[in-house]
Order: sequence, then C-alpha cells, then structure tokens
Amino acid sequence: MDPLVFQRVWTLIGYALILSVVILSLTPSTPFPAEIPFIDKFYHLLAYSVLMLWFAQLYPKSRYIRLVLGLIALGIVLELAQAKTGVRSGEVWDAVAGGLGVILSWGLAVSGMNSLLHKFEGWCLKPGDE
Repeated sequence: MDPLVFQRVWTLIGYALILSVVILSLTPSTPFPAEIPFIDKFYHLLAYSVLMLWFAQLYPKSRYIRLVLGLIALGIVLELAQAKTGVRSGEVWDAVAGGLGVILSWGLAVSGMNSLLHKFEGWCLKPGDE
C-alpha cells in the first residue's frame, strides 16, 4: 500500500484521540442517562473501536497485533488508574467493552476497512495536488 500523503497529520490526530480517551477516562464524568442501560459500556466499545480502526489506517497489517495488545493494555491501565483516583471507579466490564471494540475494529481492518484514509486522500487530492 502506498504511504499516506498526510501520514504525520493522521498520526497526530490519532495521538490526539488517545489523549482524549485518557483525559475523559481520568476526569470526573457526567452521569449517564439512567433510562439507557449499559450506555457507558457502549461508549467504551465505541471509543476503542475508533482508536483501533484509526490506527489500522496508518500501519500495515503486520503491526495490527501490536495495536490490539497496546490498546487493550491502555484500557486496562486506565481502568486501574480510575480505581486509584477516587474520582472515578474502575470497572472490569469497561475494560472488557473496550477490548471488544478493539477486536471488532481489528476484524473490520483485516477484512478491508484499512484503506479509508487512502480513499479519502485520493478523493481530496487530484493528481499533481500534493
């Protein structure tokens, strides 16, 4: 696969997404709507799914296992950190939901959704625009 034209920009955005997850995980949160059960688990699944799918755009398939393990480890570490802060409570099921999000997007990436940024750049940049 050809390198992305804006690889550094996309990578910086990815790190900003990780930083956002870290900040949102370690700061006080607003209560979730009580009428929607397990909505916080859905948010964990969604956040980690987005992270995995984003970074799958930036790295070759040979590095996916590292991404999977790193993002799952991030989720576990953040849940442990939440338990230590006293501001939030760490929950095993939050880490499980995050891990499921990573695995879901890993599956999407290996089945062909790993070239979305390439397609986006191709759509935005006409030949000779780089």
